Amino acid sequence: MLDLKTVIKILKAISDEGRLRIISLLISKKGLCVCEIRELIGLSQPTISSHLKKLENSGLVNFSKDGKWINYNLDPSLDSETKKLLKDIIFIIKDDPRIKDDITRLATVNREDICNRQ
Repeated sequence: MLDLKTVIKILKAISDEGRLRIISLLISKKGLCVCEIRELIGLSQPTISSHLKKLENSGLVNFSKDGKWINYNLDPSLDSETKKLLKDIIFIIKDDPRIKDDITRLATVNREDICNRQ
């Protein structure tokens, strides 16, 4: 059972549109890099990195290195109640045009193409 302090910590961590959109993407697909997230939600690289750091510090997101890529994921060690809370929040906003667009575009984003353009 999640206690009040933990729920408040989670809600504070996702109380930003950018961070909530990142969580939505990470629920939909594992292993996204900063360039993919930036391409999808349109924020600058430093802003995305800052959001990811806040989500990491809250225990919601972790990363792993894979060659030249740093892949971000929902932390697989999250307890089932936290995962359910996040999924329920994303379910509530799933019809928001930005969330729908992010998820639709997620299927077509290609990190190799993005990095070659930069």
